[in-house]
Amino acid sequence: MKYRITAGLLGSTAFGAAQAQDQSYEWTLAYLSVKGTIYEEVALAIPDRIAEATDGQVQITATSSLVAGDRLLESVRDGLVQLSMPLTGYYTGTQPMFTVPSLPGYSESYDDLLALSQSDYGDQLRAIYTEDYNATEILETAFCPQTLFSTKPITTLEEWEGRKLRVNNRGTGLIGDALGAITVSLSAAEVLPALERGVIDGVITDTCWAYGAGFGSVITHAADWQLGKVVPSPVLVNNDAWGELPEELRAKISDEFDRIEADFAQRWRERTEELPELWAEAGVEYTVVSDEENARFNAEELQSKVIEAWREDMQRAGLDADSVLATARAALE
Repeated sequence: MKYRITAGLLGSTAFGAAQAQDQSYEWTLAYLSVKGTIYEEVALAIPDRIAEATDGQVQITATSSLVAGDRLLESVRDGLVQLSMPLTGYYTGTQPMFTVPSLPGYSESYDDLLALSQSDYGDQLRAIYTEDYNATEILETAFCPQTLFSTKPITTLEEWEGRKLRVNNRGTGLIGDALGAITVSLSAAEVLPALERGVIDGVITDTCWAYGAGFGSVITHAADWQLGKVVPSPVLVNNDAWGELPEELRAKISDEFDRIEADFAQRWRERTEELPELWAEAGVEYTVVSDEENARFNAEELQSKVIEAWREDMQRAGLDADSVLATARAALE
């Protein structure tokens, strides 16, 4: 009798495994439409890549209309969608750990971002996703370099004074404030009209998005400052949805996401290398800010103001700013 029960269980297990192999899954990926960016290219590539990797067993619909840009973390946390691509910069006011890559000197290249991601700091971010948002980071890419686009030149510290600039995260907001600029928050859709009407003098944003959105028709200057240029773009999967998949299927999906990440890391490098020339061809005066000016920009006297303001954010959140900065610096050495 004991043997027959065991055999029956084994048969049932085998039958269940066969059923799992035949079962299909329909998922939704939420993202924000930002034309011309590596971020959006990744979002649009994921459905076909995962469908092919799973022989059609996992079908993903990518949508930019279901969830607002500042609710992408909550959407995956609450299970509204199975996958989400949050713009973590939108959350830096309440989640100051997300601010670190946008502080000057901490993520000025893709390699810097990789180092941060692979460090204890990266582990701490992934713990936030898991503990606060019921999600796992399954891929990380990056926005193209954050660049200062303006209707007037801003290539020296003095030229920041009094300029009205749109920023998209707490880090660049702190920098602008320290330099005497007037920083404002606007949705992506509002930026181009605000530039056209003179409501703002400039914007610090992804150079790929600025190019794809046609900023060249309005702005006349671009300045490449060392201001925390490369900010991350994670893809998160809801833990409950992930746990429902058979182990073999999870392995296939994980492997494919690794390949997508590698492919778009190369795409990022190629795309960002060609943008300065494309801006010049569009009639925009593109300036790589001098080492001397960046040295003034990164001087302790100025940056201490930025760090101190961020440290206060961390303190309000009950977090140890000095420990986090030490971890980030160690990763970049």
